[in-house]
Amino acid sequence: MGWLFQNDKLRHQTPVEYITREFTHDNGTTAATVISAAAVGSTIYAAIRNHDKTSGKSYVFCAVILFKNNERDGFGYKDMDESMGPCEVDCPDRVMRLLSPIEEIPNPGYAADWRKSVAAAKAKKAEARSKISKLAVGNKVKLAHPAHFRSSGIETDTFTIIRFHKRTPIFVADQYPHLVCRLRKATLAGALITRG
Repeated sequence: MGWLFQNDKLRHQTPVEYITREFTHDNGTTAATVISAAAVGSTIYAAIRNHDKTSGKSYVFCAVILFKNNERDGFGYKDMDESMGPCEVDCPDRVMRLLSPIEEIPNPGYAADWRKSVAAAKAKKAEARSKISKLAVGNKVKLAHPAHFRSSGIETDTFTIIRFHKRTPIFVADQYPHLVCRLRKATLAGALITRG
């Protein structure tokens, strides 16, 4: 499905509140209820209970909704669900815990693969946090892929930690001692870290 837009930016409710109201409905034979929703960046993850009133059966699946909410574009969203195997995988635990087992979801499609991707992304973030918490002045860092610095045109993959600003490590590029920088957590996730 494509994007749906309205001309104006949401002002009196958040995108999560709008989506919760919009995706909760009852058509007489089935009812859908958003039981939990959270925005992570420009994506909303919503646990939705789908109840078939005829059979009495219910299941909870995850809707993944991309959204924009700004003066230029107004408010718009693009919805999909976990069975479509969306690329967005930052679903919070509080939403994931509410989902029905895959075998209870009719036509699960790529839902199992998507849930594995969510778990893998969470593990990768935990690994990055763990690495960063163990960093110390003098540590050598060898990145999995070179970092590119647009302003100077420099591309390099080996750094040394020279100090911390609060808890953020400050690096110097080993081959370019004038290049002092910070590196993103995602960049450090696959790095090899050794003591200096």
